[in-house]
Amino acid sequence: MISKIVSLAEVRAVLAERFPQAAARPAQFWETGWAALKGAIPLGAVAEVCGAESCGRLFLDRVLPAVRLNHHWAGLIEAGCSVDFASYGDAGWERVLGVFCQDTGQAVKAADLLLRDGNLTLVLLDLQTAPLRDLRRIPASTWHRFQRLVERSGTAVVVLTPQPMVEAARVRIALRGRWNLSALRRPRVELLAQMEVQVFHRGRATQPAAEPLIRTA
Repeated sequence: MISKIVSLAEVRAVLAERFPQAAARPAQFWETGWAALKGAIPLGAVAEVCGAESCGRLFLDRVLPAVRLNHHWAGLIEAGCSVDFASYGDAGWERVLGVFCQDTGQAVKAADLLLRDGNLTLVLLDLQTAPLRDLRRIPASTWHRFQRLVERSGTAVVVLTPQPMVEAARVRIALRGRWNLSALRRPRVELLAQMEVQVFHRGRATQPAAEPLIRTA
């Protein structure tokens, strides 16, 4: 006899009891080594980093050394070929698969292929310099497809955008920097320490840390 189930919570409880091997596992995170983003990039989920291009480049400045430190493999898909790789020096590129695309459409297709492969711990899709008209043409179903793919593989995917637009993002990280031309002569670690960070999780928001300190390895 099948008992009557009246709520979604009861459905989940019944499924967890009958199929314990399929129960949800505790959330895990890909750590950048940056205290302001501790626990902000979930594995098996889509995250979005939005802000000015300068903020996105500083974000990569923290991510690349973390790839090497954690002995992970990552993919960086770049639409527009705007990353100045020489400026990062020996930051850990030997563990990063770089894919350079001519337009947004190519970049999205490349990300789809890497996510289906499932062998990379982290996939970065850099769309910060793409024209807004091209970004608006990306259907919402694309981001939801990415989310389904990474749920199976456990890959962390981060989409870098100039403004919020990834509907399926489980986490949205807003980066803001208030700098002038003198910032070009200052060490990046100083700029990172002054950058405003706000992390939004679905259903709640985490206020920016008063002092977003850098956790050194």
